[in-house]
Amino acid sequence: MKKLISALAISLSALVGVNTNAVIIDASTIIPNENILRNVNGLDWVYAGPIGTGEWGPGNIETPEYRASEGWRYATAEEWALRPDWTAFIIGDATLTPESGFSDHSLYRFASEYWSNFSHIDLSDAANGKITNGLDIGSLEDVYDTWYVRDAISSNVPESSSLLLLAISALGLGVIRSQRSKK
Repeated sequence: MKKLISALAISLSALVGVNTNAVIIDASTIIPNENILRNVNGLDWVYAGPIGTGEWGPGNIETPEYRASEGWRYATAEEWALRPDWTAFIIGDATLTPESGFSDHSLYRFASEYWSNFSHIDLSDAANGKITNGLDIGSLEDVYDTWYVRDAISSNVPESSSLLLLAISALGLGVIRSQRSKK
């Protein structure tokens, strides 16, 4: 019996250690677009973490104000009614089933490290409708996963292309000025 209790204690400490060893990414680091579900019904959606805001104490998952500079906020009831299904966060043609936890950013869009000291989300919770806006929809105490929104940030030109266009424009202006000064 002692061996069983000892094994359970070691397993529990290893499980808890996974969550407590993760470090929240500072709010000055912008969440990459790859981790965001972009422009669904005019909103960007972020899968912020595997629990409700403040569920297990401060720092476990931050409120949207933590990243207010990026425009994140709580979804209203009207917006929440139009929220995407959890499967919309799947990347490409990956086949995922609602398992108890998930931590592969190459297959699923989530940003728990940017909001919390977790590095995973719980697909089974989302698949079972156990998601919250982090404020007044869903539970903040029954291990509901948290999704936040912001008004969609749309750009027809990808970021790397924007920089290339800026560089070409600057080069063009330099050539024009050079030609004018020779005249």
